[in-house]
Amino acid sequence: MESIKQSFLEELVCVTPQLIVSTWIFNRVPIPFDNKINEYEKWRLDLANKLEVDASEILITGSACFGISLNPYKNYRFFDDKSDIDVAIISEYFFNTSWRTLRNIGTRIHSMPPKSKQSVKDHVEKYIYWGTIATDKLLPYLPFGSSWQSSLDEMAKNPYTKGREIKARIYKDFDSLRTYQVNNLKNLRNKELEKGM
Repeated sequence: MESIKQSFLEELVCVTPQLIVSTWIFNRVPIPFDNKINEYEKWRLDLANKLEVDASEILITGSACFGISLNPYKNYRFFDDKSDIDVAIISEYFFNTSWRTLRNIGTRIHSMPPKSKQSVKDHVEKYIYWGTIATDKLLPYLPFGSSWQSSLDEMAKNPYTKGREIKARIYKDFDSLRTYQVNNLKNLRNKELEKGM
């Protein structure tokens, strides 16, 4: 894993973020599938069937993607036995449904737990701007939440993702997913360049 981290950091400072997104996130077999592309594709098809999207609209991101976390607060933490599985779902339909639900939540926000309330505020202030819905704290409040949660729980029984929490993030389209990832990489690159100054 250390060599993967080193290779990634080398590319982070000298390769375009767009290319890094393509090679390190979009076009690879995630770590849990041990380079078995057929098993990853079966997993995607199974989840797609459960969520009622196309398998091409599902990608594993986060540390499960290539072995290290790109969350700026996790300091490139390695994927390990306790790591969850972050899944990007590209769906204009589910994005718009979620957006409308959050926009019309009204006074119901007062009955939500503090973390869910904060998540709604985070969507107003930043996530919607990037064309994404982070469902981890909001799934119970979305019209399809119960069905999706059951599906994600089922996928946690699959041998390749067994026992791991599976979290879904919805993106309006592929451009939203790419732009969100590119922006994150630009921020990470700036931090790395500042370390070298």
